[in-house]
Amino acid sequence: MLTMRQKKAITKELKDRYQRSSKKEKTIILNGFIQLTRYSRSYAARALRIKEVLGYMNIGGRRVRLVRDKRKVKRKKKRIYDQEVGHQKGGRLYQI
Repeated sequence: MLTMRQKKAITKELKDRYQRSSKKEKTIILNGFIQLTRYSRSYAARALRIKEVLGYMNIGGRRVRLVRDKRKVKRKKKRIYDQEVGHQKGGRLYQI
């Protein structure tokens, strides 16, 4: 049985390699990581996937983890129609 300190060290060691590997390699790494640490599969994948923890904050009475993540942010698309245009459904015109 591993101590928490050992599990954290293993996680830190595998995290960078896991993030740079292909999907097949990730499966192999994750299976070995699960057997070693006895984490559930979803928790283990999340622990290896998360980027960098900056700290913790209390927001609305809940403790929230602050994470630096460099994933691409989905840009918001402009509206094509304004409020005067309704949606045609079944031959009827509806106003929004």
